This record gives sequence, structure tokens and C-alpha cells, in this order.
Amino acid sequence: MEEIINKTMNRSDLLTVQAKPFVQAINNLIETLYSKNMYMTSWYGTLPKSKQIKFNRAGLKNLIEIIMRKKKNEKEVGMNNRGPDYIPLPDSADDGRIPWYLYWEIFWVLTNGPKIKKNMRVLDAGGTSSLFTCYLASLGVEIHSIDINKALVSNENKIAKVMGWNMFSHEMNMKKLDFADEHFDNAYSICVFEHLNYKIKQSALSEINRCLKPDGVLCITFDYKNPAPAIAGFGPDTSKENQLSTEEDIKRNFLSNGYFELVGNHNFYDNDKLYLVHPKFSTAPYTFGAIFLKKRS
Repeated sequence: MEEIINKTMNRSDLLTVQAKPFVQAINNLIETLYSKNMYMTSWYGTLPKSKQIKFNRAGLKNLIEIIMRKKKNEKEVGMNNRGPDYIPLPDSADDGRIPWYLYWEIFWVLTNGPKIKKNMRVLDAGGTSSLFTCYLASLGVEIHSIDINKALVSNENKIAKVMGWNMFSHEMNMKKLDFADEHFDNAYSICVFEHLNYKIKQSALSEINRCLKPDGVLCITFDYKNPAPAIAGFGPDTSKENQLSTEEDIKRNFLSNGYFELVGNHNFYDNDKLYLVHPKFSTAPYTFGAIFLKKRS
């Protein structure tokens, strides 16, 4: 029976025995970073407005509360973007900034993607300063992330220095990657491609393909059935060209160029579970999806 890995997310995936160590490791990582006054981006790609904790009695109390999960270090982010039946994961380290959706992305991509090996070199396209990038770096991977946001690049460099990770951030556009051919073992892009218009998607896929070693795999997560994804440089977009709402949309956006082929099930599986709502299109809920693409020979 064909294994189903290209699919929409399911909260139940995180309640399995297999997911338990991932959830705990992610919680531990968040708490470790906070204890060192280091912060990954929220699920909206934002950093706390104030990342400094004063070294006085009040500041120490604040730090202790963060570590003990009693207080969030930033206001709750994107609460109106979460579905009305949203339920946090039990004992989540910082659900205000990091909802369970991001836990699912990490668990699903790393469980079903290429086996992680220390010192392998990977690309994270558009994930600078993200929880995903930090998590991979904590596993001993040499990870290179790219972003056009200078603040995120600077923040990640600080995290890498403090944590001693083999993590490198680059101010770079996905349309033109300043890396040599066949430079990376594998690549990842976590909830980024839905924010690129169709033409930029194709340029980015071409560049990632060029930079991947033979048989390298590109693991992607994305908004699925989002009625108006926020396209970079444009804003919420309802045009058909930039939609990722059907299996045909996925094939058109990610497979029609001939650079990649799907790993696992070739028919994208939609479980009909919709966990998010668009703040301006509340009658049209949506979810996240994941696909695994292997570089064609």
C-alpha cells in the first residue's frame, strides 16, 4: 500500500507515540532559547518588539515565568487566524507565538523527508530565524537559510553564535541563489511558497533544483485552500494563478516545470480538516499541506 505523506495536516498526527519526542524536543528548544534571551520568529515571521530582559528582580522574575511556561514573551500572535475550535497542544512552550501548526510541520517534514544526518548541508528557503531552522541546527545539521529581511538575518547570526550551531543566514532572494551547483544535500521551505507569485515560484524552484545534489529532496509546507494568500509585494490575492486549493494547483505550481517528481503518494491527500480561517474571509477556512519533491535525474 502506498504511503501517504503528501497531504494536509492533522492535529492527531501530533498525539501519536512517534510524535511525542518531537513535541518535547521542540518545547525544550523554545525554553532553552528563551532562557538565553534568544528568540526565533513567531508563526507570522515576527520577532518580539523588545527582546531584552532587564537584569533586576523584575527581569529575573519575568525570565523564570517564561521558562516555567507561565508567561509569554510576546503578545499572542494571529489569534484571529486560528480556527474557532483551536486547541493548543498540552504543555506547549509558547502557544501565543508558536501554535501547534508549526509543531506539525517540523514533525511531518522530518519524519517523512530525508533522514537527518549530522554535518549534512541543507537549505532552508525563506526560513531565517524560524523555529524550523533552529530545530534543524540543534540536530547538528549545517543549515543555510535565506531571507530578504536584514533584521531576521542579523537575529539568526546572533542565535548561531550564542548556541554554537553550524547555522548560517544569508540576505538573499529566492529568485537567484548565490550558491554553487549541487551545493546542498536537501532543501526545505516552510510556509513560504504560498507567498510567492507564480513566476517567482518557478524561478525559485529552478534555483533550488540547480543547488541540490542528484536525488536531493525539497520538502515544502504551504497554505492549502487559503482564499487570499498574502503575496509578497502585493498583499492578499484571490487570483486563480496563485491559488493552492486543489491537487491540480499543486501540480501546476510545483511539478509542471519538470524539475521535480513527488516522493510517496502521487495523488495529494486532502483529509478535509480545516484548522485556520482567513481574518478577512472567515467563511472560507483553510489548512496547511506538505509535499516532498525529489530532484529529477
